[in-house]
Amino acid sequence: MWRLLARPEFANSMRWAAIVSNEAREIVTLRQRAGRLGDGLVHWDYHVFGIVADPVRGRIALDLDSDLPFPCQLLRYIHDSFPSGIQKGFLPSFRVMAGEEYVASLVSDRSHMRKPGGGWIAPPPPWPAPGEGRENVLMAWADMTRKAPGTVYDLVRMASFARAEA
Repeated sequence: MWRLLARPEFANSMRWAAIVSNEAREIVTLRQRAGRLGDGLVHWDYHVFGIVADPVRGRIALDLDSDLPFPCQLLRYIHDSFPSGIQKGFLPSFRVMAGEEYVASLVSDRSHMRKPGGGWIAPPPPWPAPGEGRENVLMAWADMTRKAPGTVYDLVRMASFARAEA
């Protein structure tokens, strides 16, 4: 998402990064390519997707892991990916932060991509990790008990954010 939100075609658009997690670091998401057959259900400790304000379509979601259209209307994305009726322990919280801040400040050492023994869960991407050599902030941002950066929304408030004017 870091590379996508940094693309030149989004430079003059309002854009945000949405980090999805909860206090237990266990969310349920539907419509994910890595999920089970049929509904795409997957359990994540966190997930990140982008949001761009489109002057015609309003706020749209950019999720490279989703099987929903790309891009997707943000409200549809929220409703289809995070259905109502999820057990309380799996309810998502959304840390929404300005895309510019996310791109400029993200540091990930890719430790979240490693197995407990140190091997890779999946091969890492070929490009350098964001902010390589600096202190990792990604997992701190996934901590929904922290007040900053950005604003943390519950599912209802995130739907309101989706409906806001682009």
